[in-house]
Amino acid sequence: MLQRGPSSLHKRPRQWITLVLLICLTLLTTSSAAPRKNTKKKLPPLNLPPLKTQEQKMQLLGYIRQNMPTLRQGSRVSFSSQDLDKALALELGDTISQAAPLIDDETFIRRASLDLTGTLPSAEKIKTFVADQNSNKRSDYIDELLETEAYARKWARYWTSVIFYESEANKRRVNPEALEDWLAEQFRKGAPWDYITVMLISATPERNKKKKNDYGQDYGPNNFVLACENKSTELASETARIFMGISIQCAECHDHPFDNWKRIQFHELAAFFHPYTYKMPSQEDPTVSTVVKPRFLLGEKPYENMKSDARRVSIAAYLAYNPQNYWFARAYVNRIWSELIGDGFYDVDSLGPDGDVVHKPIVNRIAANFRYKDFDPKWVFRLIMNSQVYQREMRTMDSPSELFTAIRPSRLRPDVVANSVSHVIGENPQLRKEIDTVFDVNPSLPQSTLEGSIQQALLLMNQRELQQALSQSELKQKLLGITSNEELVQSLYLNVLARNPTPDELQRNVSYLQSSEKRDEAVEDLLWVLVNCTEFRTKR
Repeated sequence: MLQRGPSSLHKRPRQWITLVLLICLTLLTTSSAAPRKNTKKKLPPLNLPPLKTQEQKMQLLGYIRQNMPTLRQGSRVSFSSQDLDKALALELGDTISQAAPLIDDETFIRRASLDLTGTLPSAEKIKTFVADQNSNKRSDYIDELLETEAYARKWARYWTSVIFYESEANKRRVNPEALEDWLAEQFRKGAPWDYITVMLISATPERNKKKKNDYGQDYGPNNFVLACENKSTELASETARIFMGISIQCAECHDHPFDNWKRIQFHELAAFFHPYTYKMPSQEDPTVSTVVKPRFLLGEKPYENMKSDARRVSIAAYLAYNPQNYWFARAYVNRIWSELIGDGFYDVDSLGPDGDVVHKPIVNRIAANFRYKDFDPKWVFRLIMNSQVYQREMRTMDSPSELFTAIRPSRLRPDVVANSVSHVIGENPQLRKEIDTVFDVNPSLPQSTLEGSIQQALLLMNQRELQQALSQSELKQKLLGITSNEELVQSLYLNVLARNPTPDELQRNVSYLQSSEKRDEAVEDLLWVLVNCTEFRTKR
């Protein structure tokens, strides 16, 4: 974890302190300069100790972090969910009058549980929550969910998927499970997002030649670098995409056709990750190359003789702590907002200078306060989920002007669908694996572009193991033990869809039970119908 206090600073080697001061000076100086301006300032000779371990790197980042003015400013700034609703109402103008109504308690507890933990609430929890008269019960429930292991695991799985979804790395040389476990530990401990980010970016995995296919992948943070095959160009592209929301990979070969990125900027970014002298190939003749010095997108340059491990620490510092780099905080906020609301302010990988954006002042305010709040991931969840914009009913929106007047209907992620199936039939590893495969989807795509598939529908309708599990499930036996048809249907809906049936649904299901000769088969049919309804695999 990053050290937040100055108590041990005087115990560090003098060279480290020199490095801290120089990097901070560089950050503060370049942050106010034009991005491409070369100051030509002659820097003093630098004799640094090697940064051999992640702990040493984190100590260095911790010292840099303490010197960032925006973090010190944070204690005097507040931005509540009510402030968010007021600011959004101003942005929406007359459109706010068309906003969807707020959801009831049943809908809220299902939505919040699926969003934060990827699991359905139990029938008993739903009943208790609905009956609770505490006016703060929704806020309290959000806090309760944020402290669960399921919250840490769900979001660790999400970010692992973001990192690995398009990776072409040799599967024997990576370990996504180790990365997921490490991320889950960080979210469980409440680690700040900047700490998680710099741990990933500054990782320097080394090959163990004494052991076959050992590239250090069993240490979680190494897997971001290994997912990029430790290639400088891939690391530059993925660092910009995941941690800044910027798609810059086109600039590897030519100036970006739709954004304001030049080819030289891409290769200057890649030079940070290269262990030796970095060379950019000529566009006309691939056998000819030009030496390129590392320079961050906002113009910061590390010391020329800085070793590769220190350069990775410096780019992590430029990324997270330069107050002019608003993309870092905005990229995280935009992703979480998009996951919770169904639409982002931007497409999640399109935050560049020329990216289309809606309600820019809102995302700017949330991102600024995210920085002030020490990059606390839970603060972002609390802010959004306690707001009215999160607690509105769902509605399909056709135009950008309607965005955020309702929640967009969203398909559940594959692991969440698998959790919901397990909630009904119990855990089945083979079936979970099949659902993960069939429902797999790029986590960086916007919900508005996602569509279901025939394979997904067929799996829930016809998969033999699932049918057997439904017929033999504890839930079915529990339902068969209920003599009252009305109570049976109510229990069925609470356990499968996490809500009570409507009067019409209650009447139709009771009629079906009464008309069926075999109660056992009728209950199995009703279970099958609910597992196959659209509501079961979407957010309500």
